[in-house]
Parts: sequence; structure tokens; C-alpha cells
Amino acid sequence: MGTRRILFLPRTSLSRDILSGRARATLESLGEVVWNETDHDLTAEELAALLPGADAVVTSWGSPAFTPELLSSADRLRIVGHAAGSVKHLMPKEGYDRGIVVLSAAAVIADSVAEYTLWAMLSTQRDLYRYETLMKRDRRWSKSQGYAHELYHKRIGIVSASMVGRRVIGLLKPFHCDIAVYDPYLSDAEASALGVRRVELMALFAESDIVSVHAPVTPETRELIGPAHFQAMRDGALFINTARAWIVDQVAMKAELASGRIRAVLDVFDKEPLPEADALRDLDNVFLTPHVSGHTTESRMRLVEAVADDMARFFSGEALRLAVTWDRLRIMA
Repeated sequence: MGTRRILFLPRTSLSRDILSGRARATLESLGEVVWNETDHDLTAEELAALLPGADAVVTSWGSPAFTPELLSSADRLRIVGHAAGSVKHLMPKEGYDRGIVVLSAAAVIADSVAEYTLWAMLSTQRDLYRYETLMKRDRRWSKSQGYAHELYHKRIGIVSASMVGRRVIGLLKPFHCDIAVYDPYLSDAEASALGVRRVELMALFAESDIVSVHAPVTPETRELIGPAHFQAMRDGALFINTARAWIVDQVAMKAELASGRIRAVLDVFDKEPLPEADALRDLDNVFLTPHVSGHTTESRMRLVEAVADDMARFFSGEALRLAVTWDRLRIMA
């Protein structure tokens, strides 16, 4: 077969954020690497010209999706590693049928989203952002906001035991929370192993001090959370969404938040960037961030490392950590 050939597709400006020296060395130890030395995303036509003789491809944001037409040029392709988020768009069924292995580095991003979620729970329980506003914007020294709350022993509702959801559950262990999960794909045995209770979605909203959404975007999750769920929440309860706005009835959420009865930390929106005139910007009980929960310097720099390490396992015949099957794609984010 000759020298193993690996295509690296991310443009140079993106590579500065996601390609560490260790990742580069690992890839180069696996064979001849053809680097994208331009600062533009390769077109499908450019990729088709490079695919003959390639054994592996590293993709990321901006890389073209594989199509049956592209795959006709991939005479030796065995593995594709996506150093970014969702791989739902990346490989058609024809590629899986040919035995091409698809890797996803989404688990790396999941670590950052879970860390953000824990921060949201801790900071909001203490109302820290209110004090920050008082001291900086209002130039006041006041403890009149009332007593803050601990995260310890709180009732936490997790919507979906996804990659992020499971990491949040793990981070909550030291706080001895009572964790309930809504996930129709979670078995009783898996719930027991995670140390959580399986509940229906309405019960989760009604009984939780904090509800955190980690469900994927699928046809089944479109506006999964609606008016009745928000109305069932306890006074003062916290709603966190770091998944997608797709999952939430936005009109119902905004109406309940406008009442001031519940609080929220939101990182995702139905329109991004969030319009300047959006009513959410005027609510003191809502903390907003611009879709950054998974965006950290460290997590981005680990993306290609994770893919390169799993490619090394693949070529050594070892068990893979990032492989995504065709069947799993249906319920993934």
C-alpha cells in the first residue's frame, strides 16, 4: 500500500486555534500529512482532487461534507476524524456501508459545556451577577438581595443523559444533589449506574430547583419543552439551556421569564446573534451569554489531539474512543 496518507482540511486561521504541537506530531507519526496551507475552506471539488490515495481525513468547521460523489474519489479512505461539534452532516450512509470509520471530537466540547453549566448553577444560586452589577455599575455596597443558596442537596433536573448531560451529572456528585433525568433512551440500569432517577418530563420540571437542558436536535425534540413545563416550575427555580433553542418553546419561555417568577441562564437562542431589541436583554432575572459555553482555549486546542490519538489507536488496532456509528447519529446532537 505504501506510505499512509492523511489529509488535514482545516484552514490555517482555524488551525491556529485547534492544532497543537502534540497533535501535529501525532498525525505526522502516522504517515504523510497533506496540510491545507491556505486560509480558505476547501471546496468539494478541491477535496475530490486530494482524496485518491488518502487513508484518513481530518475535518473541522467549514470542511465540505462527504457525498456519494466525493466518496467515489476516495479509493483508500478508511477513517475520518471531525475536530469540531456535530458529525450529523459529515458522512452519508454510503460511507458507513463501505466501513469508513467516523470519529467525533464533540466529547471534548462537552467537557467545556458541562463546566459552564456547573458555573451557571453555582453563580446563580449565589446571585453573584447581581452583586457584581451593584458594585460596578451602581457603585453600591449592599447585601439587601437576600440570602443566597447553596448547590448542595438541591433537586436537579437534567433533560437528556447526553454526552454533556452525563458530564454535568458527574460534576454534581460532590454536591450530593438529588438528580432526576428525563431521557427516553436511558435504561433503568444506566440510570442506576449514573446514580440518578428516571422521571417524566413534567415531573422533572415540577420538582426541580434547577432544570438544565442537554437534549440533541432531532425531530422528536422540536419544542419538547412548552408552556405547561414552565408553568410547573417552582417559584425561584433556575432554567439553564446550553443545548439549542430548538428544544424550547421560546414564546412560552419568554412569557414565564417576563413574570419574574423563575430565573434563567441562556447560552443559545432561536436567532443568533440575539437581536438588540429582544426582550430577554431587559430581564434582570436572566443571564445571557452569546453561545460560548463550549468555547474555551483549552478545549479547542484539544480537538485535533483527540482525533489524532484515536486515529493512532485505529491504525494500531486498538479500541476507539470517539467512533460514531450510523445508528447513533439519529439521537446525537
